Amino acid sequence: MKNTKRALYNVHILGDKNAPKILLVHGAGFYWETCFKPFIDEFKDNYCLIIPELEGHSKEDPSYMKSISGTAQLISNELLEVGINQIDVAYGISLGASIVCEIGLQKKVKIDKMILDSGQYISMGEMTDQYSNFMADAFIALEQGVHFNSPVKESMGYENNEDVKALQPLLGEGISRETLYNTFKAVYEYDVRNATEKLDSSVVIMYGTNEIYAPQSTPVVSSICINAPLEVTIEDCGHAQALSEKPEEIMGVIKNCL
Repeated sequence: MKNTKRALYNVHILGDKNAPKILLVHGAGFYWETCFKPFIDEFKDNYCLIIPELEGHSKEDPSYMKSISGTAQLISNELLEVGINQIDVAYGISLGASIVCEIGLQKKVKIDKMILDSGQYISMGEMTDQYSNFMADAFIALEQGVHFNSPVKESMGYENNEDVKALQPLLGEGISRETLYNTFKAVYEYDVRNATEKLDSSVVIMYGTNEIYAPQSTPVVSSICINAPLEVTIEDCGHAQALSEKPEEIMGVIKNCL
């Protein structure tokens, strides 16, 4: 297994670049290796895994994301720099789903099939700053074992207080509040309704059955797809809970797409 990291953007490339390619993009406040360890163990020997480490999402990186479109462009440029212009399957969770969607819309790198797990696709408008501050503080507290407040827990599908148990193992250590704030700001400013292109990939929209907000994104994503997307739900899961507790179900969907 080979791990290549380039200077333009921190993209981890594991395995043979000539093998079928799987792009995995993590969420806000998450750490790439923590999120995707089961995926690395499962796929590293037979596939080329491409895992970007998003801005500011490690102790060593003080930078932060400025926009979804900007990050998507940086990742695409880095892949082209190392000779990768096509992805067989791309999976993104939350923020990562928005980034995968935007990479597909920019069309610099062709994505054959994409799995969008609980992404954010509509701008929060004048509430962007308030939500970004709130979620940055909530994620700092989550790392200390403090539950989300009730409205957030309900929206994310964690009414039974499983949020800490499910999400804490995915978090990166030492991610600054500034990084979290700016990352959430980029998420909440993103709006696919401004897209001038449509997705020509085969699209799977995924979410947990306990989530309230995520299913509402289906019509929005459908509106930018050339072909009707497929919906896949994971039973009894809140936001990103399957990634933490049922990764084999996500990996099963990836295998079905290969």
